[in-house]
Amino acid sequence: MRGRCPIWGGAASFFERQVVMQKLKYYGSLILFFIVVGALGFGTSYVQRPHNVVIGVNLALSGEEKAYGEATARGIGMARDKINAEGGLLDEAVTVVAVDNHGSAGDAEAAVKQLTSRHAVAMIGPNLSHCALAVVRDATAAKMPVISPAGTNPDITVDHRTGEAHEYMFRATFIDSYQGRAMADYAFGQLKARTAAVVYDERQAYSKGLAAFFKQSFLADGGQVPVYVDVSSDDSFAAAVAALQASPCQVVYAPLYDEKAMEFIVKARDAGIAALILGPDGWNGRRMAQSLSPAYLQNLFYTDHYANDVNEPVAEEFAEAYYEKYGELPDSYAALGYDSFMMVAEAVRRSGSADPKKIAEELAKTIDYHGVTGMIALDANHDAIKPVFIMTFWQGQPALLEKRPTVQL
Repeated sequence: MRGRCPIWGGAASFFERQVVMQKLKYYGSLILFFIVVGALGFGTSYVQRPHNVVIGVNLALSGEEKAYGEATARGIGMARDKINAEGGLLDEAVTVVAVDNHGSAGDAEAAVKQLTSRHAVAMIGPNLSHCALAVVRDATAAKMPVISPAGTNPDITVDHRTGEAHEYMFRATFIDSYQGRAMADYAFGQLKARTAAVVYDERQAYSKGLAAFFKQSFLADGGQVPVYVDVSSDDSFAAAVAALQASPCQVVYAPLYDEKAMEFIVKARDAGIAALILGPDGWNGRRMAQSLSPAYLQNLFYTDHYANDVNEPVAEEFAEAYYEKYGELPDSYAALGYDSFMMVAEAVRRSGSADPKKIAEELAKTIDYHGVTGMIALDANHDAIKPVFIMTFWQGQPALLEKRPTVQL
């Protein structure tokens, strides 16, 4: 492959050696591998006898959801650079082995086996909830700690049948029940909405779960939800718009990933729907700001993990370093990727070992980690206790309205 990998490329100090790409087939699933060789010049011989700490990455680096994976990968790369500049982990440079899961649950599951075979001591990702849910069984069997930077479905870390936490599953983000309630409370309390419509994708565990959490919380606050529409089929937006026109509501909650969210926003506004439109972290506000004209960014509100205007030194330093490297400000996925890697690195340091079980034990003890997305502590379910950011758009850019501590949700 000529040139630099579009995901891990950049200045020579980013990943100083070559990126080797190869296609492997596991269980009929074609998976794209990027083997990122560490700064000390380790070759592929480390696969059989690694002397450095290998951290696996399992993200959608291609396909419809690649924007999330690419941003997360950038944040991971910045964290890796920082750790290696400080001497690495266990006196060795850190190597990152990344697998492209294409946004497919099956490929995400198969990636666990590939990363295990390459002696990864921990895995960062998947981001997407349906992909993260798919890796639980194999990661647990392999005793590989997994931290999802942005997977918000509650079942990623907790067995819904027993209510017990999965021993090897962690996350750097808040869960959907938190952000669904945060937006419902904000809509009822600050926006003074008393009627809400919900437009969701039944096929997506992420969207379906958020829709239910928002509705439950908004009803508990005293509001009404007369419109609850599934937009999973290709022609369903027209029906959703018709339902909104027939039963006008003060706000519309649209827990959709960015591409579908933007399509809905445009169709709703073009049809004359003037209600405030609310969304979740999956909107990817920075990408939305780059993709939609300013007219469509009016009266939008969403929950997120990070803001460039948060006025906190750690976040500001990260934003400045990211801008210097990439020529643009980071989004929340880059920030979550950075925090996820640093949380794993801290666990390795505390354990003093590359033993995945010991790393998992230390990850579970994470408390008061001062990340770029805020102060993070993991609870008994391995979920991050951290602020939920309420965002809007101001002059065409994401802007922070307030931070809601999850302890109040």
